[in-house]
Amino acid sequence: MTNGFADESVIGNGDYGVVYRGVLLDNTLVAVKRLLSNSCPAKDFELEVEAIGHARQKNLVKLLGYCMEGAYRMLVYEYVSNGNLHQLLHGCLGQVRPLTWEMRVNIIQGVAKGLAYLHEDIEPKIVHRYLKSSNILMDHQWKPKISDFGLYKLVGPGWSHRTARAMVTSGYVANEHELTNEKSDVYSFGILIMEIISGRTPVDHSQPQVYLIDWLKSMVVSQRIAHVVDPRLREMPFSKELKRIILMALRCVDPDVEHRPKMGDVIHMLEPRDLLLNDVRRINSSKR
Repeated sequence: MTNGFADESVIGNGDYGVVYRGVLLDNTLVAVKRLLSNSCPAKDFELEVEAIGHARQKNLVKLLGYCMEGAYRMLVYEYVSNGNLHQLLHGCLGQVRPLTWEMRVNIIQGVAKGLAYLHEDIEPKIVHRYLKSSNILMDHQWKPKISDFGLYKLVGPGWSHRTARAMVTSGYVANEHELTNEKSDVYSFGILIMEIISGRTPVDHSQPQVYLIDWLKSMVVSQRIAHVVDPRLREMPFSKELKRIILMALRCVDPDVEHRPKMGDVIHMLEPRDLLLNDVRRINSSKR
């Protein structure tokens, strides 16, 4: 199915394992993730995989099946063809053909809907814990699909703790103590919004303000919201829409966990509200 897990079949390396391109007997193209840790007992592994497999929503990468073979644990997913959001924002493709503002808003809304489904529409709920731009895959229509949700339960506490530390240093989570709650996903989503709007990574040591969250807050305080938009954008967003999305991001990263909104509320707050009627002005790009 994966040509014997040959190197030429590798399409990605993630926090939990190596991903291979595979082909089923009916010629369906799939992505096979071979997990790096097999410390989760077989029975628990099967139960958790079944729960993940029940998650069915258009903004989630669909789990098609799994395999336990000796020391190997493998997950078979639908194949998502257009890479991940991190590559589109920060890679070579993003430099040549940057995402439009409309595409960015659609990605934000799609990820919000996927998270809301995991948190509020299935039982038991699923907390992602490691939401970041490289875990947002893009399909052939440039629609976002969240990957790797629920996988922390499949690799055991030791491996999960190492991944948690990496997430803290990457800037996507506030601290390790929040990782078991869905409000940690809300925080990560807020950071993701900032990344999508600005085109900056959450942590960038080449910048005077290393952390994206600190830089964006300073721009808001100094009333320079127009300056947070990715300079590669050819057309600037409507000012009211930009402000609404930025304020939503700031609510998601509130230091007080209880003050962060639920993802269902986030979806509602991201909906356009008569933007064309109330604000036909574009942010003047010359101000940047």
